[in-house]
Amino acid sequence: MIINLMGDVMMGELLETYHRGLRSLLERGGVDPFAVVRPILAAGHLNLINLECVFSDISRLPTPFSRILIAPERHVAFLTGAGVNAVNTANNHALDHGLPAFQRSCAVLREQGILVCGYAPDSFFQTVPTLFEHGDVRLGLLGYNISNFTPADREDLMRRVESVVREVRSGVDLLLVSIHWGEEYANVPPGYVVNYGKRLMAAGVDIIHGHHSHQVQGVHAEPGRIFAPSLGNFVFDQLIPDNRVTAILQVDTGTPGLSHRLTPCYMNGKYQPEPSAEHAPYLENLTQELRELMQTADPTARDATTMDRVRAGHDANRRRMRRLMLSHFWDYLPHLSRIRDYRRRPGQTFSIIRGPGNLP
Repeated sequence: MIINLMGDVMMGELLETYHRGLRSLLERGGVDPFAVVRPILAAGHLNLINLECVFSDISRLPTPFSRILIAPERHVAFLTGAGVNAVNTANNHALDHGLPAFQRSCAVLREQGILVCGYAPDSFFQTVPTLFEHGDVRLGLLGYNISNFTPADREDLMRRVESVVREVRSGVDLLLVSIHWGEEYANVPPGYVVNYGKRLMAAGVDIIHGHHSHQVQGVHAEPGRIFAPSLGNFVFDQLIPDNRVTAILQVDTGTPGLSHRLTPCYMNGKYQPEPSAEHAPYLENLTQELRELMQTADPTARDATTMDRVRAGHDANRRRMRRLMLSHFWDYLPHLSRIRDYRRRPGQTFSIIRGPGNLP
């Protein structure tokens, strides 16, 4: 069985690209975000992404936010057309548009034959794997979000995840955990992600599919285990140069110990990932850095440097947002009061998955 793993797919728009971004481009037609990589995905039996938006025609938010990180239901056809047949839904933007929008998105995906992990009916904590079978291989998929949680909360959640892994491991041939974690704008994972990766593999996870940082962070492989802390963006309404470097992680379960291949890609100006051999050395360097972190007694010792990069990335992105919004400020004029209100209370607009179904 061939498994293709990819990072964040977000087919809506960001606030700074309102009426100018990927969603608008897709609505005008003539662009397929997966067009260039279709031959690679066609070779995969399971093609898994992290879905960083919802497919829904309803939203709890007023304009302009009703277009942000949300895609029309009909655009799920881009996934099915490219052979994407599995998504993780557990991430920090799943509930931005409200529970009905999220549940509608899950229904739309399932109606199109796309497997959903990271959500079970009435619970955002998955305890029963989503199953995918090919030949005589039975693969279990689990999805979780621990991004933006306090250290205490994410530790509580990780212990619960480890318990689920140990409980379900004997019922599948291979177990894959798709997990949203780490820090944005960093091409090196923070120490806790490295430590949690080790713990998940020790508990019985064969493949770890990580995301949230918007940047690729290399791949660590050992016999029977593959650890990708983040595969970055894949199709995303964001054209920051470092965040346009991405990859397809292809895992072959038919070889002893699992073999893998990392195909470097770069997202072009039409938000299409396309193979890019020139970025192979960069990915190799990230893999080497990850390997060193995995061998370090205390991976958190480098966190200060990583967080400097994260802060610089966020500062640069805020400046970029202002420039972009000023370049088409007239689009925002009818909504200024709502935007001001959002800036005063951003937590009321954007969400993380927490509550009775996630944290005790």
